Amino acid sequence: MSEKKRSSLELYHLKKSIRKLERKKSFNLSTNLVTLYIPPGTQLSDTTALLRDELGTTTNIKDRKTGKAVADALRSILSRMQYLKNGENGLAIFSGITESAQKVEYFAIEPPEKVTIKSYICDSQFHVDHLKSMLETKDQLGIIVIDRGGASFATIKGSSLNLIDDVNSFVPGKHSRGGQSAGRIERGIEILAREFYSKMAVKANHIFLEDNPISALVVGGPAMSKDEFLEHPSLDYRLKEKIFKVYDVGYTGEIGIRELLMRAEDDLEQYALIKEKKLVQQFLGELGKDSGKAIYGEKHIRKALKASAVEIILFSDGIEKIQSKIECSKCNKQFIESTSYINQKELAVKLVDTSCPQCKSNGTLSIIEDWELIDEFEKLAIDTGAEIEVISIQHEDGQILLNSFTGIGAILRYPIDL
Repeated sequence: MSEKKRSSLELYHLKKSIRKLERKKSFNLSTNLVTLYIPPGTQLSDTTALLRDELGTTTNIKDRKTGKAVADALRSILSRMQYLKNGENGLAIFSGITESAQKVEYFAIEPPEKVTIKSYICDSQFHVDHLKSMLETKDQLGIIVIDRGGASFATIKGSSLNLIDDVNSFVPGKHSRGGQSAGRIERGIEILAREFYSKMAVKANHIFLEDNPISALVVGGPAMSKDEFLEHPSLDYRLKEKIFKVYDVGYTGEIGIRELLMRAEDDLEQYALIKEKKLVQQFLGELGKDSGKAIYGEKHIRKALKASAVEIILFSDGIEKIQSKIECSKCNKQFIESTSYINQKELAVKLVDTSCPQCKSNGTLSIIEDWELIDEFEKLAIDTGAEIEVISIQHEDGQILLNSFTGIGAILRYPIDL
């Protein structure tokens, strides 16, 4: 039931690279962007021969500008082929003159899984669907919480929790009145309960064997209720074989699912959602205790990293910040501006009419370097032995980190003065 082990940081960087490639378009939408997928085991000398043959045919392209652009993209790849190694998962290469850069850009990605297609494509955009499919979480965990009052069905896939159905049983509670009819009423209630469990077993079969195939199942509920359900003959043996563990839970619905996940957190850490929720709760717990071992915000975390006090950084994948170093060409004053991907171009335009904060000159400011905030923190983390976990915003705890704590928190090895 385990997912392939990749760190959240590696996955974040790969997703970021794919998003970056997706945004790239060719100049005037010509078909000059080259996508090349090389399966593992392919001789790179064969790929080089293919590219040389394609280079020879570029003179046949009707539009001369497009032909030259394709030739430039191919030469860019060919010039690097002798330095490349075809790894165990193969290679994905992208090259061409993009609208944003107005020059040939080259990107080589080592795929997280084996490349299963051999393709050479010229288009107005890079083809990244094969890479994106590798990032889809293969393992899916099924969740059932059930008692006589109702049942809830959910799945966990990667960092996402999906509530599929929440059913009310309308089965009455235990009958407490005496009298001659008491036994008959109790028998009627038991019949209704068994019918409900039968219907829920059929529903579980349909949900987890057909609509949302799972690799493992966890079940929660009051002791007798969940046992009666799990022993019901209507529950498919194939689903019973997928049961990983059963937990005592007092509720159904979202509250019951939350309680089950809390009880199961140590057993299910291989699922990203469980690991991320546990880390955020640990961070919030340290804040609640006022232990001094939890901090948030760029400035404080940067200072703690430089003091080698950080054990782990929680970085929200909802943050897309670019740090830009700006310099004045007249007095050489340098300073840092923080912007989002969307506003980065606007910053360059804004600087044209912005005065230097030191010499007050106009039109002398320009961006000389930029980097992503996570790249800065990653370098500091490596230097000081800290870890980075990227936290998804697809769940409640991830939203709390982003919206209440600027999207960046840290758990410290020991408290420090900030």
